[in-house]
Amino acid sequence: MLDAYLRNGELFLREEGVKEINEEAVKRVYLWPVDEMAGGIGVSSEEEAIAILRRFGFELSGKTKELLPSLIPDRKGTCSLCGESGKVVLNKAFIFPFERKVDSIVNEKNRLTFCMEHAFKLYSAMAYLYVVPTKEGTLKFFFDGPERELRRFKNAFKRSFWLDRFSVEMKTKNGKKSYSLRVSLTLSKYHPNEAFFAVLHDFVKHLRNRGLLQDAVESGRMVRAYLVYGSGQFYRERVIEGTTLERLMDFLRRVQDSGRETKWGRRHLEPRDSAVYTFYESLEVPRNKKDRSKNFLEREEFIRKLLAGRFDFVLLNGVFMERIKAKLPLPPYYYMWAHSFLEVFGGDVVDVKAFERINGLGYALGKAMKGTNLERYQWELFRARGFEEFLNKLVELQAKLGMSLDLRPIYENEREWKVVKAVLLNGMLNALYGSGKEVSE
Repeated sequence: MLDAYLRNGELFLREEGVKEINEEAVKRVYLWPVDEMAGGIGVSSEEEAIAILRRFGFELSGKTKELLPSLIPDRKGTCSLCGESGKVVLNKAFIFPFERKVDSIVNEKNRLTFCMEHAFKLYSAMAYLYVVPTKEGTLKFFFDGPERELRRFKNAFKRSFWLDRFSVEMKTKNGKKSYSLRVSLTLSKYHPNEAFFAVLHDFVKHLRNRGLLQDAVESGRMVRAYLVYGSGQFYRERVIEGTTLERLMDFLRRVQDSGRETKWGRRHLEPRDSAVYTFYESLEVPRNKKDRSKNFLEREEFIRKLLAGRFDFVLLNGVFMERIKAKLPLPPYYYMWAHSFLEVFGGDVVDVKAFERINGLGYALGKAMKGTNLERYQWELFRARGFEEFLNKLVELQAKLGMSLDLRPIYENEREWKVVKAVLLNGMLNALYGSGKEVSE
């Protein structure tokens, strides 16, 4: 991640015309990266810069009053990046903010050290660092790739999209300035993976509205997304490769195309929002009225796997069953989400054809069960703890319904019976509780 972050700093300095890094240049431009990260609000002092960095989630100590001295080498050492010996600076949270450091475990002498050139290049990388506030604190992310593709993708993302959605608001009280971050997104974002998915949905929609999607996808094939989230000195990170990013954008395009203009509660949803929004916002398991973020823990996990190229039918089935238990409607557009995802990514257990057959089997059973006293079988199938028990219940249900269905897709996927069971049950539940063809067939 160190090298990837560095490339963003190098790109920023090149684009700003900073050709040589020396003490004079550092003193002249060191507020520029903070201002760029904050959307060009006009940062004019270290005091303002430090307040903004804290609001962006940089782990600065309460004693931090200055930035500039920490960018000027003042001790002998070896640069952790180039290996050159000479004068260096110790890493600070505003130079490379993702160094894992726990004071009680890591000796201060083992911290990263940088020569002036690499310290300032890393510091400048914050210019192309993006932050989304969440219930858990902040999600920070940035992109990396070959310079040509990185530049093109960055321009499409930041210049064309991000600056319209992101803002830093300043308030003055008793002579002191305070800052707050605002990111205007269509989808809710209690957790970090949800936040990135919400950004991606609006980014794809924005590109399509302006006819820029294909160009962004072409450059995005070579671009990785780095996600960093957590709090304090502990954080997690993940990398989304360019090929995965490209597929996620294609997946969202397909789902967006399946929507239609609709009213959802008090919200009026345009066609490109409705199929994404209504399914996503319905992945709530009610458990906590005071802290609603806890109701979306399953959604966060589902989206985390989705961003890695996996559609978790088992987890989704658990959400569906909990919503039925709570007498809540099923998420609409389930079939479109699953089918579109498998079309783009293939499938680690079931492919598109297997999904269609197994979902269709479940849907047919659900249609036949509706209005009978056999709806209890949804729970008996859900609670089956082995393939044989699951199969026996399925055969028993068929007999009671007087149906003869092709169970070969079940037998063919015996080793992954839990996934098969989830796909079948999801189809069955949509037949029993869904609101029409759009979510089931």
